[in-house]
Amino acid sequence: MSPRNQLEESIEHLRQELAEGQPLSAADRALLDRTLAEVASHLEAEEPGLAESVAEGVYEELQELAERVEHTRPNLSIVLGRIVDALSQLGI
Repeated sequence: MSPRNQLEESIEHLRQELAEGQPLSAADRALLDRTLAEVASHLEAEEPGLAESVAEGVYEELQELAERVEHTRPNLSIVLGRIVDALSQLGI
């Protein structure tokens, strides 16, 4: 599976995970919403410069969020890890 397809699939899985279970904090949810919106807009436009245009630090923020929710939302943590991996493979 290509990194782009993995990213798209992981984003869809993330949305499903967010609809289930205990809600995230407002700050964590805002981080995810902002990140997903930015990545989704570039994927829809099929822009080749995704890595350059995604805000610096998103990778680290998502990794930290995955670690924070690891014990309370393990499935969410796994999905976030997949998103981080796919972004890394895309050069972010």
